[in-house]
Formats: sequence, structure tokens, C-alpha cells
Amino acid sequence: MSSRIIRSSEASNKARVSSGGMSGSTGEIVPTDHAMTVEKQAFEQGYKEGERIGKQMGERMVENTIKRYERSLQQLANVHRTLTDAMEVATVRLSLEIARKIIQRETSIDVDLVAAMVSVALKRVNGHHGIVVRVSSHDYNRVCETIRNTNASIPVKEDSGLERGDFIIDTIQTHLDGRISSQIDAVGRALFDE
Repeated sequence: MSSRIIRSSEASNKARVSSGGMSGSTGEIVPTDHAMTVEKQAFEQGYKEGERIGKQMGERMVENTIKRYERSLQQLANVHRTLTDAMEVATVRLSLEIARKIIQRETSIDVDLVAAMVSVALKRVNGHHGIVVRVSSHDYNRVCETIRNTNASIPVKEDSGLERGDFIIDTIQTHLDGRISSQIDAVGRALFDE
């Protein structure tokens, strides 16, 4: 026995059921409002459950995206800090190298500059014993002449290891390094807090 359900679009929402094996017997079954209500509730419940799960999944996706965004921002901040520090170091090193070149140029142009610096340094060791001044061969004659005019008892020695503008003063008590590179390095150490 087979049965067919035909739903009509009539306002009464009646369904007809006909049996194919029985001759001429037809019966009408009116669906109850309860079945429609259950179906509607099941649909609404499924819809709400899907909406809730979708909302949870969306919130998790947004949360993960925000975490990735925050990590990316932190990484960018770290890279920025690293680049800024590196640029600062490079700028200071470049400035020190420029200063070294300018001082070397000035000492080659102004022949009295080294002699004046040696005279100032000798005032710092005034009263020390065993004072010896060493200078480069380029500055030897000018420094000798200046020291002879101020204190002829101080020996001046030519040092081939020193460059133009460099000098070293040794005493029994101390050692003054007046080399340009040493002075620039001291400034660099102070700037880098080494």
C-alpha cells in the first residue's frame, strides 16, 4: 500500500491522503497546530543554536586577529627601537670620525695648534718630576721652539709612532695621552657609556 501526501496552499492547510490499493476510499487528515508549532520551534532553536555557534566562532576569530595584530605591533615597536638604537650609534660614530678628520686638518693647517695644546697639557703636570714630551716628526720643531721659550729643562723627543697633532707627556707620577685618536675614543666611550 503506498500513500501520497499532497499539500495544498489553501488557507485551511488541509492535507489529503489517498490510498492507491483501496478502491474509492479516501480520508482527510487535518494537521494539528501542535505539529506546526513543534516544527517552528525546532527551526527557531536550530537557527538560534547556529547563530550562537557562529557568534562564538566570529568572536574567536576576532580575538585571534586582535592578538596577531598586537603581536605585530609589538614586533614593529621592537624593530623600530632596534633601528633607532643602531642609527644613533652610527650617527655618533660618524660624528666622531668627522671630528677626527676636522682636528687632523686643523693641526696640519695651524702649525702652532699642537704646540699650544702641549703647553696647556704641561700646565696640568706642573710640579711633576721627570717630565718628557713626545711628539710626531711633523710637529717636533714647532713644539721644541715653544717649550724652549717656556721651560727649556723639559726634553722633547721625536716619536715616529705618533701622527701629526699627537703628543704624549710622561712624568714619574702620570701619563697624559694627547693623541687625537685617544681623545676621540674617550669622547666616544663617554657618549656610549662604556
